[in-house]
Amino acid sequence: MANEREAERSSTESSEASADKGNGESNDSTSRKYNGSKDSKDSFKSRKAITTPGLQMPAISKNSNIISGLRSLGLNEYEAKAYYALACSNTCTAGELSTRAQLPRPRVYDVLASLQDQGFVALKPGRPVKYSSLPLGEVVETLKKQRRTALEKEFTHVDNVSKDLQSKLKGGTLAGEFAVEDNVWTLKGKDAINSKLASMLQDAKQNIILSSTPMGLAQKLKAHGHLLHAARNRGVKIHIVTPKGAPEVTQLAHTTTSTSLPTRFVLADEQALMFLTDESVHPDDEVGLWLKSPHITQTLKQLVQK
Repeated sequence: MANEREAERSSTESSEASADKGNGESNDSTSRKYNGSKDSKDSFKSRKAITTPGLQMPAISKNSNIISGLRSLGLNEYEAKAYYALACSNTCTAGELSTRAQLPRPRVYDVLASLQDQGFVALKPGRPVKYSSLPLGEVVETLKKQRRTALEKEFTHVDNVSKDLQSKLKGGTLAGEFAVEDNVWTLKGKDAINSKLASMLQDAKQNIILSSTPMGLAQKLKAHGHLLHAARNRGVKIHIVTPKGAPEVTQLAHTTTSTSLPTRFVLADEQALMFLTDESVHPDDEVGLWLKSPHITQTLKQLVQK
């Protein structure tokens, strides 16, 4: 690939150099023709400017929001300028793009190669090679596919590392500490709390008790409704405590209690998760307590189901 691009670069530069030489001879001839007076020189300059249209794209300083938007998609500054310049024209050579996008000539080929790899531009083979921007809608779809693939690979890597570490830590001091009953662990942040809650619901074999406000219950059903339904389908008994039952609650729970308790919590067999902060706090500031204790969970079950 690198050899192909180097050959393409050499061919393009040779073709553009020939074109520049031809234009230079033509301009010298024209310059001599209009060398008579100041008016003639001004006329020549004016005519020369008219016959070389589109060498500059709209001023970048006036479209910094467009450049910033392109950079937010993952492009660096040179790549954003190059794509913007291509989008403002039909097709152009690397040399023309260097002028229009105000890019250093030695960098323009690397920039174009990177844009092509990311799915932002297409090239038309020839002498010289010409480049064109792809529609932004197509570009975004390509980006989404690339990032989904990258995320899937990252998730697979995390899962593999986790399994490897779990097997190595199994039976060790850390695993032993978490296995001891009646220990209380503090969880900080909504993501960590939701991960523990999901694990509890997946491991439940006998019963689940969920106590929350209507708003909190709606959030939990949205985030973990599929896990609750899966638990019900495998025979786990579900009891929900909330001041006001919604239709989805009656469809999910085997039994309900219409009351408001001062503490929001979830019980799953011998595990308990208690929410210590108000629902209005920032997700990063949410705090929960998790414990595994048959004594405490049984006491809470009896109090709720009286």
